[in-house]
Amino acid sequence: MLTKKYKNKYFSILGDSISTLEGYSVPKGAAFYDKDYKRLANVWLYADTWWGQVLDALGAELLVNNSISGSTVAWHPALEWASYASSDERTSALHKGGVSPDVIVLFIGINDWGAGVPLTEEFAKKYSAASCEPRAMFDFAYAETLRKLRVNYPKAEIWCFTLPIGRRLVEKNFEYEYYRNGVHIAEFCNVIRTCAEKYGCRTFDLYYNEQPYDSLEGYHPTAIGMRTLSASILDKLTDEE
Repeated sequence: MLTKKYKNKYFSILGDSISTLEGYSVPKGAAFYDKDYKRLANVWLYADTWWGQVLDALGAELLVNNSISGSTVAWHPALEWASYASSDERTSALHKGGVSPDVIVLFIGINDWGAGVPLTEEFAKKYSAASCEPRAMFDFAYAETLRKLRVNYPKAEIWCFTLPIGRRLVEKNFEYEYYRNGVHIAEFCNVIRTCAEKYGCRTFDLYYNEQPYDSLEGYHPTAIGMRTLSASILDKLTDEE
């Protein structure tokens, strides 16, 4: 049975394209799920998204959805300067009208893995990455994101999601690409778990979902995939209460 502790509480989301929806994502123009992709994924409404389903089940309210398509946690030279989640801009943009979030959901990192963001400074030096700046390292950037969120929203509960695995129902022989740039996605999940523990955050280990979610290409959930993700989150929430 779901707890009632989140009823009427305000949730803010700090994420990437998986959590976007045109009309809800801030800033405008940052949504992956726009007119075309809404149709392809059959994700049209608030109630079709994983977060809309979770919030409705909890009786909670969305405060700010700061999800930007293509964004990373770490600074990346190929991305817009302020789009990375560990920036001062994004870690301070989760309140609205003087109201601060009761819960912050951090669901991001898949683009870091996909773009070859180094896990650590040692990793960057070993593989001769273009930048060895601390802000360009995933472990430093994820920890820095949580540190800033703790400073900016000290009363908020923070949920950290590891990276789930997608599939394609329409493609029977689809195989997920677990390695990108020579690094297994599990390594990024390990960093998320470690940082969450360090900053006293709640970890939702979606990487270990028993059922992969349906997606357009392995990453962006379809309507069916959204329901799989929300059910997994709610199940884990129930188990931990």
